[in-house]
Amino acid sequence: MILNEDIWKSLTGPDVRLPHALLFTGPVGVGKRELADALAARLLCEIPRGPHEPACGRCPSCSMMANGQHPDFRLVQPEAESAAEEDAKHSEGEKKKTGRQIRIQQIRELEDFFHVGGHRGGARVCLIDPAEAMNPIVANSLLKILEEPSTSFYFIMISNRWRSLLPTLLSRSRRVVFAPPPIEQSRRWLEEQKLAGEAKWLPFFGQAPRQLFDAARSGRLKALEKLVSDLLRPSEPLALAARWEGLVKDDAGLGIEDLVVTVQKWLHDLGLCRVGHAPRYFDRDALAPLAQRTTLPALIRAQRQIAQLRAWANHPLNPRLFLEDLCLRAFKPLES
Repeated sequence: MILNEDIWKSLTGPDVRLPHALLFTGPVGVGKRELADALAARLLCEIPRGPHEPACGRCPSCSMMANGQHPDFRLVQPEAESAAEEDAKHSEGEKKKTGRQIRIQQIRELEDFFHVGGHRGGARVCLIDPAEAMNPIVANSLLKILEEPSTSFYFIMISNRWRSLLPTLLSRSRRVVFAPPPIEQSRRWLEEQKLAGEAKWLPFFGQAPRQLFDAARSGRLKALEKLVSDLLRPSEPLALAARWEGLVKDDAGLGIEDLVVTVQKWLHDLGLCRVGHAPRYFDRDALAPLAQRTTLPALIRAQRQIAQLRAWANHPLNPRLFLEDLCLRAFKPLES
């Protein structure tokens, strides 16, 4: 099943002629990369496909795509993303230092790929993810390629922050806007991924099923479950700070900023419950008793203080003291 079925149909209809450059934009985790991968596989598939059909999955081209070895496909992404699987095989002390920017050398290599004919006699596809990882110099280098469109060469760029891209890059591509898929579609997709029981977390992740999938696969979701449990049944703040420090130290990818953001969502929903509105992220029945223990002014003060703390979340001088401060400020409204 492909998320964002309407977008897929708009790009694979019987009379659709794709431009040489597409720009997929939208929030994180709503299926941009999944649809880009599926579209690239369809473009390279060697068995003619009918309207809206995905790649066959059986031809030599599809086999090479599945193995990551197709000679007519290039994936351009930051080294940090490319090395993620390799780093996972090493201990923390052995991990390589990798950049989070696309290097100009990668675009120069892409230029060579662009000017050489296809190996399989069909289309050639380049996927760039994320496009905002290109600085202005790198993006201008890419523009030189985009200004020489080829009928058999397709660029698919993905961006979570398209407004940061160069205007000239935007003008040379067709923007396709993604939004969170319909809830039922997300639930069906999660069921296919054997995560039907985790669909209750969709509101917490902004209705972005891929974000939920990644959190479940990495083990981060289990750490978040413990964190949310603490928020819904709060105890002594300093004891919670010690417990949360343990969650951060666990190898589940949960950082201090994740803790701060979750606390912000909790305070936001407490405020909604306090004035009689439905919460956005958490269960109303669990929040209602807590909301009755506080006041709206106290919640607003706490929200402002936590927002200030967030600026230091990625670089706390002392993680334990930071978490103690976070807990004391977060649970202060419950003393009202």
